[in-house]
Amino acid sequence: MKLWNSQFIFILAIGAVSATAFGMISPLVPGYAVSLGASLSVAGMVVGIFSIVALIARPFSGILGDKLNKKWLLTAFLFFNGFSTLLYILAPNIPWLIPVRILHGFMFSVSGTIVFAMGAEFIPRNRIGEGIGFLGMGQIIGFAIGPNAGIFVFENHSYQLVFIISGIVIMITGLSMLLMKYDYTAPEPDPETLATKNKLRLKDFFAVELIPNVIFVSILTLGMGITNSYIVLFGYERGIGNIGLFFIVNAVVVLITRPTMGRLTDRKGVPFIVLPGYIIAAVALALLGASYSIAPILLAAVLFAIGVGGSMPAIQADCLQRLDATRRTVATGTYMIGLDIGMTIGQIFGGSASDAFGFGATFYGSAVLMLVGFVFYFIYTKRGKSNEVQSNNI
Repeated sequence: MKLWNSQFIFILAIGAVSATAFGMISPLVPGYAVSLGASLSVAGMVVGIFSIVALIARPFSGILGDKLNKKWLLTAFLFFNGFSTLLYILAPNIPWLIPVRILHGFMFSVSGTIVFAMGAEFIPRNRIGEGIGFLGMGQIIGFAIGPNAGIFVFENHSYQLVFIISGIVIMITGLSMLLMKYDYTAPEPDPETLATKNKLRLKDFFAVELIPNVIFVSILTLGMGITNSYIVLFGYERGIGNIGLFFIVNAVVVLITRPTMGRLTDRKGVPFIVLPGYIIAAVALALLGASYSIAPILLAAVLFAIGVGGSMPAIQADCLQRLDATRRTVATGTYMIGLDIGMTIGQIFGGSASDAFGFGATFYGSAVLMLVGFVFYFIYTKRGKSNEVQSNNI
């Protein structure tokens, strides 16, 4: 199987377009909540509840994707993902906005998990790191174009028009899945599954053996949750123009570096990417906290792309490598649970901390947490090598 086969390219495009549409509204939700009368802390809760719901939904995404036809699942959940985005325009206040966020979080979680799990089916096993990197790169492109498009539409028109455009594009993306050729074969149950027929097991929802990966990616995405959710308000507060350039520069650097990062992951191993990734991410967040002009923010965008943008797909590839092919969606869902935990904490902590201490202190605190992640991952890799050596000596 070649990496660049038609199915892989189709799924990559689906992921990139839906990410672009979602990215249009993602950095604007805190400001939209504030416009409806919320404080910054309450806005953080409104933003964070999305990730909480996504976190709860991930295990169910895993069992759905591994047991049912991914094509039909992705068609349905992308369509309703777009429909739930349209509902934002009907929310007159925060109590109405919260259930919309809950519904949207569920639809986004399931569709996002299945995009990666389905894409993994069309990646050669010996190029999994590179393939996952490209799938993630499609998402990154979307999150670069989307926020700037959303900011432009909002500044020239309204929040409501942003939600309408985003929702319609996602719905069309879902319907376009009907055009994809996909030969579905129901998975053959293993002996253990036959012995426990009609019973749901923990392994169907969550891969316990991937808990360390969940922790490591959650630390990385905590900084992402703060940055993606609050950098627009941060720019407005400090009077920094063209703040949307952060997303563009971040994406361009990811585009340039991710193919190399994916190949290095396959050849050199995950720690080779992740260990320096934590350090680079810490420097990027500290630089953001000290920024009062666009130049250091763009430098932080470059560093953030290298540190976080390189480490996340490396950890995801490691998750897929550790489980067999029949549990791809569970592996992806478990990885994304870590992503959701970090995003949730970052979004909620970011709002409350920024309210209490300011955006600068919040970014500095996030930088310290990246250094803590480096220490934990360093200890974990050293113990893994030690256990490997002991096993070889027995």
